[in-house]
This record gives sequence, C-alpha cells and structure tokens, in this order.
Amino acid sequence: MSMLRRSAVGTVLAADSMPAASSVSIGIWIPYGSRCEKPQQRGFFHFIEHMLFKGTNGHNARELARIFERTGGFVNAFCERSMTCVHCTVPVNVWQESCDTLLEMAFLSSFPENEFQKEKAVIVSEILQTDDDPEELAHEHFFQRFWPEQTIGLPIAGKVDEVQAIARDELFSFYIRVFNPERALISIAGSFDENEAIERIERMLERVYTLIASSRHTASALSIERARPQNFALYEKKPLALSYAIQGTQAPVPRDSRDYLISTIINEMWGGSTISRLFQRLREDRGLCYTVYSSYETEADESLWIVHLQSAKKFLPTALDMLDEETNGLARTPFSQSEFEDAHERVRGLIALSMDDSDYRQRRMARQFFAHHRLESVDEELAWMSSIGYDETVDVSMKMLASSSARFVFGAIPEREMKKRGYLESEGF
Repeated sequence: MSMLRRSAVGTVLAADSMPAASSVSIGIWIPYGSRCEKPQQRGFFHFIEHMLFKGTNGHNARELARIFERTGGFVNAFCERSMTCVHCTVPVNVWQESCDTLLEMAFLSSFPENEFQKEKAVIVSEILQTDDDPEELAHEHFFQRFWPEQTIGLPIAGKVDEVQAIARDELFSFYIRVFNPERALISIAGSFDENEAIERIERMLERVYTLIASSRHTASALSIERARPQNFALYEKKPLALSYAIQGTQAPVPRDSRDYLISTIINEMWGGSTISRLFQRLREDRGLCYTVYSSYETEADESLWIVHLQSAKKFLPTALDMLDEETNGLARTPFSQSEFEDAHERVRGLIALSMDDSDYRQRRMARQFFAHHRLESVDEELAWMSSIGYDETVDVSMKMLASSSARFVFGAIPEREMKKRGYLESEGF
C-alpha cells in the first residue's frame, strides 16, 4: 500500500514498498515545465534539467555520475510542458546515499560557469539533432500550429538563438526561485519500509532546507493557462522520402482515475497496439504505411489525442482517406465487443506487469498525485477496471474521437491530391 505525506518543509512525499524488489527508484518532481516560461525565459527549464548534473555545493559533475553508476544504477532527468523531474534507479543497499545526492542535485546545484558554457553548446547540438529528425520536427511544427502564440506549443528546448542568449546568472536566479522543496514532490518505490523511508527523506530534506533557507525566499508560483487549440488541415513540403501525418484533438483532463482508464482503453482500441483498429486497417489490411499509432497524453489542464502515421507519398492520400473513414465512421461502426475485451484485458495486463518496475511505480504515484491529489493502489485501479463496461466506453469513444481535430502533413506531399481534400499549404518555420 502506497503512503502519502507532506513534510515539515512543504514537500509532498509518496512511498510505495515493493518487498521483493532488488531496486529502489526515486523521483524529484517540480510541477512546472516549458509552458510556464515567459518569452525572455525560453528554454530555461530544459537548460536547468541539464545543469542539475553539472555540479553541486559538494560534488563536481563526474562525482555525481559516479555515485549512481558505479553501483550499476542510473540517473536521468526530463522536462515536459507541465513538469520537470530528476530521477534515479539504484540497488537497494545504496538508495539512501543516492537519495541524498539526488536531493543535492535538485536543490543545491551550483551551475559552474565553465560547465554552463559547455552545456550550452551541448543543448544547441541537441536542438540541431532534432532538426535532422523528420518525425520530431513534424511534431514540433504541428504543436506550434495547434497551440499558436502560446508557450505550450513551442519547442521544449527552445530555439538555437534563444538558448545562445541565456546568461548563467539569469538562469541560476530562475532556478533558485522555482526549484524549491516547498513545491516539490518526492516519489520513491522499491524494497524498503515505507515509514522508515519517509522519515529518512524528511531528515534529508530538513538538512537541505537549512542550507538553502538563508539564501532563498518562498518558492515562486508559476501560472499555467489552459491551452487554446486551433483546428486546421495543413501541409508543409520538405524534401523527404516519407510523409508524416499528425492528427490531434484536445479534450478535458480526466476527472479521476476511472476516467483516465476509460480513455486508456479507448486508445488501445484505436491505435495503441498492433491489434488496434488503425494498425489492423491501415497497415495489416491495406499496407498503406509502416508506422501508425495513437497516443493519449495529459497535461496540467488538458488532455490530447494524437494519431501519427508515416506513409510513402503515393500511398498518403489513400491512407488519409482511410483515417478519415475510420474517424468519421465510429458512429456507424463503433468498436466491437471483441475489440473492447482485447483492449480491456491488455490494459489490465499492462497494469499488472508494470508492478514489477520500481521506476514505473514512482512515476505512477507522481502522476496520480498531480492529476487527482491522491494515490490509488493497484487493487483500486483493478477495481475501477472491473467497473468499466463496453457500452460506456464506446459512448465515450464516439464523443472523443469524433470531435473536431487538427491535421498536419509534413514531408513528401502530393500537392494536387492534398488540395482536392481541402488541405492548405502552410508556411514553414
């Protein structure tokens, strides 16, 4: 059974004991990401994510890496539109030292000037690498059109000129205002006693907070505005071998975990696996594309349905026609009882299998808390699953997947056929 507690310094602590596990996974989560940046702060959260590995008050960059990796563990971080996280997975016998170090990285990083300049060059290379990846570039261009003139739609890492303009002192000042234990969540899963683990982390936090309290004010609260989507049918020509089509629909965030599970089941029926409808109809039955899938993603104030397909230029018009037929035809040909049962059982199985993964379980607790401010056990999730029936799921699917959506096609474009279908040429970025 997972445990949730707020520490004396304000940090939310979540712990999930796995007695049979050989690992412990820890995540330190800050509930802000790139969508919270002002125009003069573009790329800040992503740059900070990199700098957390470059030195603290007590360790240089190599020493930080060695603490985790010499034991076979790993440490990493990621920045999303609405969230930033630094996390590790390590053997059970070293979790306490690793947790100490992870806290140091999250809240006591020093941003050495020489490391800052080197990492700026690394981030520029990362952005340029994205420019060489047509699938990632297609998604970036889609989101900039889907959420126009909104920070949520901009590239998470920022653009090259924006990153090059970032000053070390400005970035560090932003970091000490925002990366503060008062607004963080620490999630830990693995082989330990929950009460002992939380008490140990609370003592660690008190030491960290004592070190930073004299130099920092109360953590800044950053605003998050609900995204305003734009619907369109656009194409952008690029000299590529393939066409990349992305279809997106914004929906309200799930009210609770049961709503989320219903949407997860729908995604599995729609395009979440090789037995899904889109994969079977477009790829297996017709051979129109190598890749076709759907995903269901949630942000702070909205959720998003995405369909992605890659197709050869000559097959693209037919593939898009079939995608339209499948989307618009849900009212006439809803998901079958068999499709529902396959997807329902798949989600149930994925929940069961994931319970052996300590990293998944620490992420699961964090996502649950930020979405619904509570934790739910696997037994509770499986009970929700048992309450979800065919008729309810199909009814929700027809409302959600048939909603108005945006469609963007990038790469190799058969212009005459696209214009026949109402697509407009878009200016590139």
